[in-house]
Amino acid sequence: MKFQNINIVWKFGFIYVLITSFLFTLIYFEGISPFYLINELQTDLSVYLTELWINFYDIPIYLSGETVSYTHGLELKILNVCNGLAVYLFFLAAILAYPSSNKEKFYWAVLSYVVILIANTIRIDWILYHVIAYPEEFTFVHEVLGRYALATIPLIMFYLFTDKKVVFTN
Repeated sequence: MKFQNINIVWKFGFIYVLITSFLFTLIYFEGISPFYLINELQTDLSVYLTELWINFYDIPIYLSGETVSYTHGLELKILNVCNGLAVYLFFLAAILAYPSSNKEKFYWAVLSYVVILIANTIRIDWILYHVIAYPEEFTFVHEVLGRYALATIPLIMFYLFTDKKVVFTN
């Protein structure tokens, strides 16, 4: 019985790596990716949502293309990993690899996209707002706090996805 559980975990891990590699190859490599446009659309959507927050809170920075510029000279580019798509693809691969019904997978794929998109936009705007007052903390806030905070969200969602008693009662 123990060996059977170990085999299930290895099977999940192997399928997860294959799906992750496939998704990233399809979307992230500009020269060979047939769906690289998805990455560009995700960047445009992230920039648009960031601009909405900037305008709503009247944050004293300006946006040009995908570059956010501060009055003290610091610039932040919302590209590739910063657009939140990579986090979503890692989560999507996990739910696709996990043995569950297609209905549940579809539900969680849509729900997680919306949650990760909103969380990533809040993360970007929080970094922007924090760095206005403390520009010297940019690297720590962006590289450590922002990334780990965003990475925690799919882990929690995956836990909820795999714990069917919590989410799919009735």
